[in-house]
Amino acid sequence: MKAALFVIAVAVIVQLVGETASAAYQLEPISRVFAPSGSQATQSFEVVNPGPERVALTISFATLERDEAYAESNHDADDNFLAYPSQLVLAAGARQTVRVTWLGTATPTRELTFRIIVTQVPIEALDPTAAPDVQPVGQVRVLLNYRGTVFIRPPKATPKVSPSGAVLVMDKDRHALLSLTLANSGTAMGLVTSCSVRIAPAHGGPEEVVPAASLAPLHHTRILAGDKRRYLVAWPSDLEVGPVKVSGRCSVEP
Repeated sequence: MKAALFVIAVAVIVQLVGETASAAYQLEPISRVFAPSGSQATQSFEVVNPGPERVALTISFATLERDEAYAESNHDADDNFLAYPSQLVLAAGARQTVRVTWLGTATPTRELTFRIIVTQVPIEALDPTAAPDVQPVGQVRVLLNYRGTVFIRPPKATPKVSPSGAVLVMDKDRHALLSLTLANSGTAMGLVTSCSVRIAPAHGGPEEVVPAASLAPLHHTRILAGDKRRYLVAWPSDLEVGPVKVSGRCSVEP
């Protein structure tokens, strides 16, 4: 039987957090902090094409939102930014500066967080003279979607993270775990460097200090301004299993 012919386009999302990826193009830097007004409301990124072929790219923007499990969601935010250029064809080995201007509110009450999204499109989409890129039989066409982060930070914005809740949960083997929630009531994203957490039975009783080793999953994690983030940690061995109340404090960096 003659084999069927398929051309597959695959979108690959490349999200970097302090790491380097091998990709057909790169966005530098991967994040920037903007002021909501003034000279720092316009800043530059560079798109670099270290590969051997031209790439066609578009620039767009989306909100960056996270739930308590830290799952990301996005909504269109193109109206809040001006990117120049917003479309480009980058030659092999070339780099292009992209200037980005914040067009949103000049007086946000807290830091706002967005994605800058550099999307690779077929070369013929931006260069009408280019021949369609027909893939050989059996090969996969990979189009990269590169996502950086933009912070719109008002003056004097600072994080403030502390424990805000704790509940008992059971794992699949019916072992008790502590679901601990941290809340950032501050006005900027916070990087958690350490926490001191105390747990007590909800009906009253002595407090137990959660061992520092149990809080390792919290360290060097980020919580956006106004958000909460939930963690699973070991249940304190000397604490009776049941409803609890929590107190404590965290050290954070912007």
